[in-house]
Amino acid sequence: MASIKPTLANKTPRGMEMAHLGSRELREFVEAEAIDIFTTMTNGGCTFQQSLAAVFVSGMNAARAARGENNDD
Repeated sequence: MASIKPTLANKTPRGMEMAHLGSRELREFVEAEAIDIFTTMTNGGCTFQQSLAAVFVSGMNAARAARGENNDD
């Protein structure tokens, strides 16, 4: 079986930014974190939508921290 390759879009979705993670190890770490958050939420009885939102919000918080932005909105 051929290896699975990530699909790259031609354009960035409106209102979104693209970030290059650099290494395969870093990408796999981010993927594992997202799966862990999603699994924890669904096992806790949250809906699919709530679980996806938790992954999204955690990613936004991590991006803010990486940029050194203030998290007190």
